[in-house]
Amino acid sequence: MLRQSKRWIGGPVLLLATLVSAGRAPAQEPAAPADDEALRALIADAGTREDNEDADLVTVLWRTRVEVEDSGLGHTYNHEVIKCLSEKGAADLARIRLDFDPASNYVEVRSLRILRDDGEVEELPLEGVDLPQPQRMIFWGARMKLIPLPRLNVGDAVEIRTYMKGFLIAYLDDLERAAGTAGGEYGDSTGAVPGEDAGDDERYIPPMRGHFYDVVYFQKRHPVRQRHYTVMTPNDKPVQFEVYNGEVASYVSYDEEHLTYRFWREDQPAYHEEPRAVDPPDVQTKVVLATVPDWPEKSRWFCTVNESQFEANDAIREKVAELVSGKHNDDEKIAAIVHWAADEIRYSGVSMGKGEGFTLHPGPMIFENRSGVCKDKAGMAITMLRAAGYTVYPAMTMAGSRVERIPADQFNHCVVALQQDDGSFRMLDPTWVVFSPEVWSSAEGEQHYVIGTPEGAELMQTPSFDPADNKLRVEARTALAEDGSLAGTLELSGKGYADQRLRRQMVHSAMSLDRQEWFERIIGRLGPGAEVERVPLDYLEIQDVTAPIRYKVAFRVPDFAMTADDRIYFSPPTARHLVHRLAPYLDAADLEERTQDILLWAPRMRDVTETVTLPPGYDVVRVPEDREIDEEVASLRTQTKIEGRRLLFTYELVVKQRQIPVDEYGGFREVVQEALSLPEDLVVLERR
Repeated sequence: MLRQSKRWIGGPVLLLATLVSAGRAPAQEPAAPADDEALRALIADAGTREDNEDADLVTVLWRTRVEVEDSGLGHTYNHEVIKCLSEKGAADLARIRLDFDPASNYVEVRSLRILRDDGEVEELPLEGVDLPQPQRMIFWGARMKLIPLPRLNVGDAVEIRTYMKGFLIAYLDDLERAAGTAGGEYGDSTGAVPGEDAGDDERYIPPMRGHFYDVVYFQKRHPVRQRHYTVMTPNDKPVQFEVYNGEVASYVSYDEEHLTYRFWREDQPAYHEEPRAVDPPDVQTKVVLATVPDWPEKSRWFCTVNESQFEANDAIREKVAELVSGKHNDDEKIAAIVHWAADEIRYSGVSMGKGEGFTLHPGPMIFENRSGVCKDKAGMAITMLRAAGYTVYPAMTMAGSRVERIPADQFNHCVVALQQDDGSFRMLDPTWVVFSPEVWSSAEGEQHYVIGTPEGAELMQTPSFDPADNKLRVEARTALAEDGSLAGTLELSGKGYADQRLRRQMVHSAMSLDRQEWFERIIGRLGPGAEVERVPLDYLEIQDVTAPIRYKVAFRVPDFAMTADDRIYFSPPTARHLVHRLAPYLDAADLEERTQDILLWAPRMRDVTETVTLPPGYDVVRVPEDREIDEEVASLRTQTKIEGRRLLFTYELVVKQRQIPVDEYGGFREVVQEALSLPEDLVVLERR
């Protein structure tokens, strides 16, 4: 963790020198290469594939300099050199891709060269093809510039220098930024539309005018030999910063006009994402910095820029009166409004004007268009809830990863904060509760948020959920025949997140035939040739979240059990982990060891009860061993009993946390591996 120390040297210069690494001597700040000879020496020193974790590429040099104006506008100069270490790496560098949003940023590629391994230098044309980015559900005019590169050989290096001004809000960001460079593995985060006037700087000033903030990453999906980041601000705009997930050296100084902050790290290993790991920003080495003094100021700004958007019109007031009519209490009224916004505002984002991405749109606009993204669903709910007499505010949150204490832009989602009579807040989310009985998804526990209030609010975190809040209930009643066939029924129901996932399986299977296929795959885990009766489902039943969802499946599986001589061998059907797709924890314990936490989004419980009627004329000579394991983050309990001709099997698996820390992985893995072994523990019947 970063610690800043201050020391007056004398005269007009303040020198701040810190090392933000744990217990190591300060590293020497790497100098930029003075000429091509020095650059070639760095490329040679980067070595071969064997010197770089068998990677296909290595970033030899990655230097960024940002100059910040009084308005908060940043001018970013990026210099990057990537070396090919294999034929695959050469193929990966067949083009440079620059992703950008012309509404908020501008870029120029100022130099593009290939430094061949044989000493030749090729200056490349800077023109590229300008195209819309591949987009899904959000269509805000994001574009990309593709610049083709000639054939590269092992040992060749590509050098690119870019200039960018403007900002890229976290809402539009993706995992590529966490992988190294925003929007593309080998380019900058932005680009320019051909013919765009770069002189109009107003559009490029950050939303929170007068402030600058950034999240600086030091890793990519291949090794980085040298990463250096410098930001220079006016001397009346000090930057607070902190280092996370690794070690970074820093040096801070100022003159009469500017404060200059330098951060660097050398020999950074590649980032390799493990299965079901937390988001890259929670793992990768990064520096978070901001001139914003605290979260309350960010909160007040967010409130101010959006406060005028929640005025209801007559049509909205009429709809609100309809929704709350007949409701008996506040909980019912609030749920009716939140679920209307969730269900009736289609998630489809198109650009609706200036401020797209960080401002909410007027409630009447969204009510008329009936489409938008999370902030539009939230804005619609706020408008309607205020019309119903409730005190509500917009809130910024980060779904999927944490928000650090430095008040930089670290949000990708917008929700609703309802102020209760005691002054506390209740969180509502009309995006995540589509086809859910909840008004705040239990997959959003322990999630950071900042509410936009006139007084200003601190960074807060939602409470955790209990596994029982997300229970998947499996009930089976079956009969085993002497020939080994199995017939019976399977009932599925859920609570909280489990209920939502059961509904969404049916919603995502748009045609009734596809829905039936989902049940056939579940029963298909019991053996080939399974026969499944059609499960009657009505879309209105799936959409009605006021009543728990329940699916009942009737089936028959020939040759389910193995028969040999006078014996029958089988495992309890539900021990085979039916509804496997709703149990991501069962696929999260394959690695013997982990270096990254597991993110499961929600604590969960699987509660199974099964009754198997056994064929007449047979005695039970063996039953599965009962299991009971209780670890810090997970537990497993099974029991098998025989009552006359009935086998009673119960199975409870509990995942107690939404995130499994590395130091608790061993216990988690033991529980999961034991659960996965259940089908191997057989019941044995013998003919009398």
